[in-house]
Amino acid sequence: MKKANIVFSILGLLLSAYVWISSADFPYDKIMILGPEFFPRVMAVAMAIASASLLGYTFLVGVVGDGKSISLKNPGIRRALIVFLAAVVYAVLLPILGFIIDSIVFMLFMMYMLQFRAYGKMLLSSIVTVAVVIFAFQIMLQIQLPAGILDGFLPW
Repeated sequence: MKKANIVFSILGLLLSAYVWISSADFPYDKIMILGPEFFPRVMAVAMAIASASLLGYTFLVGVVGDGKSISLKNPGIRRALIVFLAAVVYAVLLPILGFIIDSIVFMLFMMYMLQFRAYGKMLLSSIVTVAVVIFAFQIMLQIQLPAGILDGFLPW
């Protein structure tokens, strides 16, 4: 377990450095006080602090606990892995399907994974949530959301 803590804390430090450096290439916004690099850099600093803390704790205190392995036979672990994979698929399909279709399907799937089975309410809440996000970001803030296959059919 000590080796895993060291490896993952170093990976976390490297990833946070990558995010910090790559966010410097974000375009400058003359209107906004905080540019588009602000939030990724806040997350990079938080990840660096957490990774450095894990690394320091591992060297100073050692490892606490027995370090049980994760079993895929556990239904909770399987469900967590499926949800993670669904989030990856959502991110990959976002430019292709677009925000509207991808988000509605993703939210329906997530509610199903949470064992919510009122399908009418699931569909309605997914559509309303996507509509609110589109209104807030696309219309009010004028932040372009990926149109995907609906490009050319949408009024914005």
